[in-house]
Amino acid sequence: MAMSDRKEREKEMRRKDIIDTAERLFFKKGYEKITMADIAEGAELARSTLYLYFKNKKEIYLAISIRGTEILNEMLKEYYEKGETGLEKVKMLMTAFYRFYKEYPDYYDMNWSSYKVLIDHDLPKMEKIKKTRMEGFSLFGKALQEGMEDKSIRSDLDPVKANLVLASSMQNAFNLPPTIKLHLENNNLTHEELIEYTVDMMVRSLK
Repeated sequence: MAMSDRKEREKEMRRKDIIDTAERLFFKKGYEKITMADIAEGAELARSTLYLYFKNKKEIYLAISIRGTEILNEMLKEYYEKGETGLEKVKMLMTAFYRFYKEYPDYYDMNWSSYKVLIDHDLPKMEKIKKTRMEGFSLFGKALQEGMEDKSIRSDLDPVKANLVLASSMQNAFNLPPTIKLHLENNNLTHEELIEYTVDMMVRSLK
């Protein structure tokens, strides 16, 4: 292996170690409570070395955010292929998003529940995260369009607007405000029941 290749591989391994360390710390203690000094200590690096890889905490946050989004995208692609009609694909995509929410709560919280770095912030990697987010989002639009063509979804829909409604409705069902949680409790309903009913209502509205 050439010396330059070895150095590049070592650099990538160290970068990954930094992201792994920050991810553990963010998930355990919260983004706001962790400093670059904490990350450097956890990764067993001098702070000056850490800054060679990341200029600030927000850049590390974005790297973790991209990880989570890529996991979601793989799940969306997998579930998309399970549907035969456009309507079935829409339902499968919502099921995948729900599965991601349940299985990767820390990634979900960082990406879709509380935004520590605004999506329009001018930082390196921001374009990559926008592109990665759009990859998954576009699958919903593609499924809606297929459904309109195969007649499983009503033809009078605006696929762009419908896509936005689906995405925002799912996130609203996940990110419940205290008042809704209180109503659930008073009516002996679980959060899971509400999410499943939300998916069912949205699917029915598309027929």
